[in-house]
Amino acid sequence: MKNMKRFSAILMSLVMMTSVLAGCGNSTEKKESSGAESTSTDSSKVSEAESKETDSGEVKKLRIVQPGNLPADYETGIAKINEKLKADVSLEAEVIRIPWDAYAERLNLMLTTGEPFELLHVMQDVKNLSAIAGMDAIISLEDLLPKYPDLVGRFTDLEWAGTLYKGERYAVPASWRSFDNTMSYIEARTDVMKAVGYEEFPDDSVENFIDLSKKMQSYILEETEMKGYNWMHQNQDTAHWLHRTYDSYPFYVENSLGIVLSRQDGTIDSFYESDEFKNDANTYYEMYQAGLINPDVLNLDSQVKYDQAKLGAFLPSQTFDPNYTVTIKTEAGIDTEVNTYKMAADKPEMVYTFVQNLNAISSTAEDPESGLKFLNWLYDSKENHDLFHYGIEGVHYNAVADDRLERTDDMKADDGNPKFQLDTWMTGYMPYIRYDAKSPDAHIDFMTYKADNYVVSPIAGFIFDSSPVSSELTNLQTEIIASIYPIKFGMVSYEENIGTAIEKLKAAGLDRYLEEYRNQFNAYLEANPQVMEMAPGSSAK
Repeated sequence: MKNMKRFSAILMSLVMMTSVLAGCGNSTEKKESSGAESTSTDSSKVSEAESKETDSGEVKKLRIVQPGNLPADYETGIAKINEKLKADVSLEAEVIRIPWDAYAERLNLMLTTGEPFELLHVMQDVKNLSAIAGMDAIISLEDLLPKYPDLVGRFTDLEWAGTLYKGERYAVPASWRSFDNTMSYIEARTDVMKAVGYEEFPDDSVENFIDLSKKMQSYILEETEMKGYNWMHQNQDTAHWLHRTYDSYPFYVENSLGIVLSRQDGTIDSFYESDEFKNDANTYYEMYQAGLINPDVLNLDSQVKYDQAKLGAFLPSQTFDPNYTVTIKTEAGIDTEVNTYKMAADKPEMVYTFVQNLNAISSTAEDPESGLKFLNWLYDSKENHDLFHYGIEGVHYNAVADDRLERTDDMKADDGNPKFQLDTWMTGYMPYIRYDAKSPDAHIDFMTYKADNYVVSPIAGFIFDSSPVSSELTNLQTEIIASIYPIKFGMVSYEENIGTAIEKLKAAGLDRYLEEYRNQFNAYLEANPQVMEMAPGSSAK
């Protein structure tokens, strides 16, 4: 039995310890933290005022690389941001967006060719910190962070633990939401669920879940003239919602490739060779054959699912959130209610990471410190946070209370999106975040949710260094998409195809990859024995 205070204290000691993978590291004094308070180092006693004395007054470039597209009125917003940035900290920012459909290829090109920029957004579920740090594409922040004690103090020990690579901090956390329930939830239209005869979500039966989905699909087709489907957030995600129904739960499957299955006893298994993947594939095969999975799921742009969902056309899915209640009402004029559910609701949550989104300093930065100077400015006040993320008050948004905002029609582009908004999921800070005035309380509860009943995966604080198996990683990425994805989404039979798929994965380097992963993870556990004391525990009463 573990409570969160003990969890934090144990993780605090992990941050203090030098990772065995680091070879050598920094001696860091830590104090227990809670809420927005966090750790500080002796060297962090260097004041930010002293740091500013070294500024020459020259305005430095700050190029921020992120996924997605720029908002319609980006130029107006960034001009106002830069006016304040120049006056406050002598910086001039430029946000460089890479469209999602070209993101992976374009980012790899930027990182391998050494294209100059300063700040990179890192998504642990897309291309994680260790993969990028292993390419020497980002730098350690240990020498720079002592100049910014206020920035360090914004985040908890747990969040900083999620930024470690070889024992050193390589990024700044983006603490924009709670991650206590991001892996195992299901979002569903409660109004449709009740309309087809389910007063309660059928959390005790996959058979009933599929029956509910079929009935909801028929209802939604009649309502919207669109066929709703079950979706994952991204194709590389695993069916965490389904894993809760297995006798072997709790366990965690690494989310960016799905290769690694981490069990609570510290065992690392090959997920695609496991009974758990077999069960996933067979369930999705049944769902695919029933027409509950989009037949073109592997080729569609990710945006398609969201375009359909905002018109009300989606089945219970491992994506979206309760805010779609407002989106559907606005876009489709349907009086709906979207809520969060879980299979096997009495089972604990899986805490699998301490931070999901981070911002790192590029090794090609002309002024490496400018990224930290910017983040320190961004989180220094709600005023700065509002300006960067939401634009000019009265032009791009109107503030409503402390944590809400509204946008009139004049504040929206032709496509209905805000004329200016830079996503808080990449650079937001939870105490400052504003939600739409129409957002239901359920949405805010979902974003700030803290579990009472949870287990901690032993893998939660571990970051794999993929550089020793970089060629295997590249080959596996290609082969998983080609051979595993059709099985994973139920497009083809598991029994008839898994043997050949595993042979191809092994030829691509699966065993070598897992061997390296196990070696690093075992070294991590040996250096941090507290992990296994913490990992199997639950806060369940």
